[in-house]
Amino acid sequence: MITFLSTTVSPSSAFHLIGKSWRSRSINTYRRNSNSALFTTSKSKASQKRKTPSLTYADILQMEDGALHPSRFHKGAGDNESIKSPSALSPSAAAEFRACPQSYLFQYLYGIRQPTTLPLARGRLCHSALEQLFDLKPHERTLEHLNNLFRKNWSEERLKDDYKNLFDVDVAVSEESGHSSSTASEFIRDLNKEREWGQEALGLLDNYYELEDPRLVPRTNPIEREMWVQTKLNMDASKGVTGTNSNSSNSNNIDEAKFLIRGIVDRLDFVGIPNTPRSAFVDENINNERSGCIRIVDYKTGKAPDFKYSPETNERIANENMWQLKIYALLLREMIAAGKTKSKGRNLKNVLGTDIRLMRLMYLTNNRGDAQYLDLDLGETEEDRNAILNQVHVDLIEVW
Repeated sequence: MITFLSTTVSPSSAFHLIGKSWRSRSINTYRRNSNSALFTTSKSKASQKRKTPSLTYADILQMEDGALHPSRFHKGAGDNESIKSPSALSPSAAAEFRACPQSYLFQYLYGIRQPTTLPLARGRLCHSALEQLFDLKPHERTLEHLNNLFRKNWSEERLKDDYKNLFDVDVAVSEESGHSSSTASEFIRDLNKEREWGQEALGLLDNYYELEDPRLVPRTNPIEREMWVQTKLNMDASKGVTGTNSNSSNSNNIDEAKFLIRGIVDRLDFVGIPNTPRSAFVDENINNERSGCIRIVDYKTGKAPDFKYSPETNERIANENMWQLKIYALLLREMIAAGKTKSKGRNLKNVLGTDIRLMRLMYLTNNRGDAQYLDLDLGETEEDRNAILNQVHVDLIEVW
């Protein structure tokens, strides 16, 4: 039984909740000037035409019966033709279906997506900066460089279609024509709002740096970053690599029903066998012996869940948040078993399926404004790990 370590939650869970436990003194020498300009790019045009989505959720609510027929969204769909099934699932799409099937229908089958939001843009840019940070040598991974990576990325992205209207405000403009005058609306970029958004994002990266000093992460880590993971799962979970009939999981029987799952893992680390939640960051003696295991890391720019409820409720919340990482673990197990170990970092070929054990959600903020970890150990034995991941396989079959 794995214990639950937290100052706010009662024991008896398999999860570790870890807040800020240390801080490098050298970090204190750098502070962002909150009054300085956040970006160094030239100003955008004063006004732009806003692109309005052709169909929004508000439009859907006002539709007449039958207005959501597949023929409206798919060319060639006749009156009796149902909407086509998806060609693949992502962990986020599967989680969306479990949370709200109707939202999944609108987003992933009808293709009705909400425009990019400020939190979504902040998450994308923070993820990019954290990935690029590990391109640098350990001593170069300073907070200043991390923040400058964010600034550089935003200066390149801010006027692209996904982001250029994020900070537009509607202002009234007087128009004169001959002897008459009228008032029209015009969208102008609010640079103060953009600067405030950027400073909030830099605050999240500051939080990350207080939680984990990237200069102390051993050079072998991360062994992979922003890595695509994908595999076709058998519709019979018992034939998967974690199932009871796993010997037949990698057969070339084309008649077996399978479905494609794919997604992107933020980061993989090779760490020491866990003794304490932070043991990996002081263990620089990782060698070629199987003395360690793989930890899947996922950055989260949204707030960490608040574990203030009963132990049972807290564990349910933690499991819901960890479900997507369990999917990544299952996909990695299947890929390695099938010999599909080609990866961007070229390190997946050195990983055994049985090495995949730990998972970490790295929340860059919580209700107190601090960063914190949520860690899960799938179990000390392969049998324990297989039982958890095989249930995930079953869950995905039900979604499909």
